[in-house]
Amino acid sequence: MKRSLGTKLYYSIGEVAELTQLQPHTLRAWEKEFNCLRPKRMGKNRAYRERDIGVILLIQRLLYQERYSTRGAQLRLKNEPDLVRTASDNVAALLKGEVVLPPSANQSATASEQTEPAPQEARPSSESGSSTPVEPRRDTRVEALRQQVLTELRELISLLS
Repeated sequence: MKRSLGTKLYYSIGEVAELTQLQPHTLRAWEKEFNCLRPKRMGKNRAYRERDIGVILLIQRLLYQERYSTRGAQLRLKNEPDLVRTASDNVAALLKGEVVLPPSANQSATASEQTEPAPQEARPSSESGSSTPVEPRRDTRVEALRQQVLTELRELISLLS
């Protein structure tokens, strides 16, 4: 895109499609699917602000990089409103892929080891596009943090016993 982000107040759907490498029909479909994405309508045209572009990049990351299903991404955005605020504030960093999203509640470890799998709609979708969900990839930092929390909980339980 010839113009850099931040030079205009509103961007057309074509400019946003070029900037995000998405098709305009995808952007229009996401408007219907995600409540947090609401570009301003000027007649028949859509006018996207930087905030909207940040939300689009966040949705794109959840769906394509973190492999969430549409329903799972909707739930994560609904349950974690700070993600939308962060995306709105860090549009340029999201474009470059520099923003690291915190793990969701379903991906982060809990104090008591869960024996049941997470609900299907909250898990990322599989790479092949089949309806069988896959477990989220565990980051080594998350695993280390989970082990640390587990150790501390065991120590607390032994102190209380």
